[in-house]
Amino acid sequence: MTQQAGVQSVRRALTILSAFDNRSSELGVGELAGRLDVHPSTASRLAATLVAQGFLEREEEAGPFRLGPELIRLGLLAAGASSLIATARPAMEELAAELAETIVLSVASGTSAVDIAQVDARYLIGGKSWIGRQLPLHATSDGKVLLAWGAAARPAGQLGSVTKRTITSRDELDAELVRIRNRGFATAVGELEEGLNGVAAPIFSRDGTCVAALNVSGPSYRLPSSKLQAVGRRCRQAAVVVSGGLGWSGGWSGRLDSGGAAA
Repeated sequence: MTQQAGVQSVRRALTILSAFDNRSSELGVGELAGRLDVHPSTASRLAATLVAQGFLEREEEAGPFRLGPELIRLGLLAAGASSLIATARPAMEELAAELAETIVLSVASGTSAVDIAQVDARYLIGGKSWIGRQLPLHATSDGKVLLAWGAAARPAGQLGSVTKRTITSRDELDAELVRIRNRGFATAVGELEEGLNGVAAPIFSRDGTCVAALNVSGPSYRLPSSKLQAVGRRCRQAAVVVSGGLGWSGGWSGRLDSGGAAA
C-alpha cells in the first residue's frame, strides 16, 4: 500500500467513526458507503477492520454497525476516567488480595455498564478480562448500582433475559433498586451468566454523585449466595475509601436515603 493510499484509508476510517451520532447510533454498510461515496464492498472492508480492532461492533453478521468498546474506553480516558482509575487502583488491589476474586471498576455508558479497570483473581477459572465490555445494566451488580444511584438511565422497552435468573419485570427491578440503596450494595446471582455471582458498591465524587461502581465477581462455588452479604459489605467499605480519594466525605449509617449517601 502506498503512503497516499494509507492516508486515504485512515481518512475514510475516521469518516466512518464520525458518522455516528445521537440520531445515527447504528449504520448499515449502505449508509456508510454513502457517507464515504465508495462502493459498499469498500465500506464493508473498512468497517470489518474497525470491528476487528474494537472500534465498531455488530450483533449479527449482516446487521448494522455501532461504536465499539475501544472507542468507549478511549472516550472515558479523554473525559478523565484515568484519574478515577488511578484513585481506585490501590483499593482494588487490596480487595483482590483479600478476597482472591476479580475486582472490576465500571461506569455507565448509555444503557450499558462498561468495565474500565480490572484486577484479576489469583485463580485461572473466572480470570477473563472484562475491560471494555458493555453489559446490560439490569443483569449485573455494577449495572444495578449505577441504576440505583442515578448514574445511568433506566433502559427503555422490555428488559431482556440473559439467563433464567435475570430480572425482566420493571416492578421487580424497582423494588430491587430500593433494597440496593437501603443496604449500600447490589448483588447478582447467575443473572448475567449461569454460575457467575457478584456484588458491587457505588463510588461517589466530591458532590455525592455516583460516578462508578466497584464490583467483585467469581464462580458460584467460590462466591456462593451465602457469602454475598459479607462480601458486599466489604466491597462497600472499599468503595467508601475510593470515594474519599475523590473528595467525598459521606458515609453509611442506618437506613440510607434515596440518594444513597448518609451524612
